[in-house]
Amino acid sequence: MTDVILEKVGKTYPNGYQAIPSVDLSIEEGEFIVLVGPSGCGKSTLLRMVAGLESISTGELRIRGERMNEKEPAERDIAMVFQNYALYPHMSVYDNMAYGLKNRGIAKNLIEEKVSDVAKMLGLTELLQRKPRQLSGGQRQRVAMGRAMVRDPKVFLFDEPLSNLDAKLRVQMRVEIRQLQRKLGTTTLYVTHDQVEAMTLADRLVVLNKGKAEQIGTPMDLYNKPATPFVAAFIGSPSMNLIDATLTEQGVKISEALTLPLSHQHRGDIVWGIRPEHLEVSDEQNGDFALRIQAVESLGAETLIHGKIETESANGESMVVRLSGPHLPDVNSLMWLTAPMSHWHLFDAKTQQRL
Repeated sequence: MTDVILEKVGKTYPNGYQAIPSVDLSIEEGEFIVLVGPSGCGKSTLLRMVAGLESISTGELRIRGERMNEKEPAERDIAMVFQNYALYPHMSVYDNMAYGLKNRGIAKNLIEEKVSDVAKMLGLTELLQRKPRQLSGGQRQRVAMGRAMVRDPKVFLFDEPLSNLDAKLRVQMRVEIRQLQRKLGTTTLYVTHDQVEAMTLADRLVVLNKGKAEQIGTPMDLYNKPATPFVAAFIGSPSMNLIDATLTEQGVKISEALTLPLSHQHRGDIVWGIRPEHLEVSDEQNGDFALRIQAVESLGAETLIHGKIETESANGESMVVRLSGPHLPDVNSLMWLTAPMSHWHLFDAKTQQRL
């Protein structure tokens, strides 16, 4: 069953600035949808329109078939978890979690039961009498999640909930959020600028660019078949190598001295892409091109090699290579590479669409 429908939803501010031109999105019951994109792309604005914290300028929002455009946030049966936790500092963990239920007139014994159950699920039972200032960042985030969970809403909304946590805790909380969502089965709309977070959490991703949904699909759909160079660059870490080229009868012409053979009916300017992890180390006899190494990042389990394509007139096209395990090539040395054709990505330079 479709739980949430955004139909041509747009947002224009009184000064004429159009933050969201028009977005169409259908979210199935129990689905985990992640809105991802760079700062200023409109993802938080879109989330706030679903929450009722921003008015909808155009289009329609429906939750379980009911139009929500004019309804107040409290009437939408949604629960939101914020980046800054939004906990009441003078209240205990218990009172923070119980606050929304008390306001709705829920019986005291039911509140106690609900808070106790959720606290146990989140590992907060021993912390119920503490104040927020006595908690770590991860514990505060769990309290914020618990406050949302006790309400048993139709939809969970998360607005950059992990951005204030350190890297190790972000990974831990990421796993916990996904496990909890699967256990509860609650429809979830989640905002982040972190594509790794997005890839690991989402059933489907919505990549936003300047207020428009650039592509919607599963994480692996977007990784394997990005619709545009923007999506190709945003999904994957490190980013896909993208190079301006020309598609000729002979193949992909990167420079006067370098053409990669390819039979393709399209002709003209393109963007050629290949992911760092899909480049293979070769030798001069079998390699497609050489890379002049500029920097080496040894990360233990993998090595990132940064360099520029070495040809007389390649205009110094930069590339990153990702290799498994430790590698320590010398800076300024040449590394011959093969770019397997099965991993190429071609985009029309004018339309920016995948070929």
